[in-house]
Amino acid sequence: MSLRDYLFHEEPGITLYCGDCREVLPLLSADVLVLVTDPPYGVNLGKHGGANDGRHDHVLVKGEYASYDDTPENFVAVVAPAIRAALNLVQRGAVFSAGHMAWHLPQPAALGGVFLPAAVGRCAWGYNSFAHCLLYGCAPDLHLGSKPIGIRSTDTASEAGHPCAKPESWMRWAVALTSRAGETVLDPFAGSGTTLVAAKNLGRSAIGIEIEPRYCEIAVKRLRQEVLPFRTTETTHL
Repeated sequence: MSLRDYLFHEEPGITLYCGDCREVLPLLSADVLVLVTDPPYGVNLGKHGGANDGRHDHVLVKGEYASYDDTPENFVAVVAPAIRAALNLVQRGAVFSAGHMAWHLPQPAALGGVFLPAAVGRCAWGYNSFAHCLLYGCAPDLHLGSKPIGIRSTDTASEAGHPCAKPESWMRWAVALTSRAGETVLDPFAGSGTTLVAAKNLGRSAIGIEIEPRYCEIAVKRLRQEVLPFRTTETTHL
């Protein structure tokens, strides 16, 4: 199959492919690609105790992916190889991950992320309060000054229809941290398109890959909405 066979949506600067990213990634070519992605975490999403304990916290109540079983085994067999393949295409990148499953990903150059004042789920040591982001390569224009690699946020994801969407402010932070103007952002686990929307709002080109048509449709709907200026009062640098 050719790259055009996977094309789902295209507009100036933004391209979305529907298919298995392990098949699409080898077909890609771009001058400068920057990886920004939030893949499945291998934590049995929708099956863990926090999803069914009667709480209605927006973070704990999660459903299952439409066509993917979020097991540790699938993380090792599907997600980790896809991340390695994507990293071979890019100069630098930011990959959100969670818990010990992050150890199955390539070793990052640094570890950043988002501090959440409210807990985001239980682990063997209690409640987590940090969403980790693995940083690869070197920050762009580091010689011009360093940026914080962590933020504090109480923002929540507003879109419906995806079991594990990230707040746009988080992905906007990751895109701004990792990319320069004129560079192309790559998200091989595009989901409902939050990375693509963040890139569009920051004036970046972006390529997304998503295997589930239902989530691709959500992403296109969001991309077609009016692009608003960057505005958040609840996200601060650590």
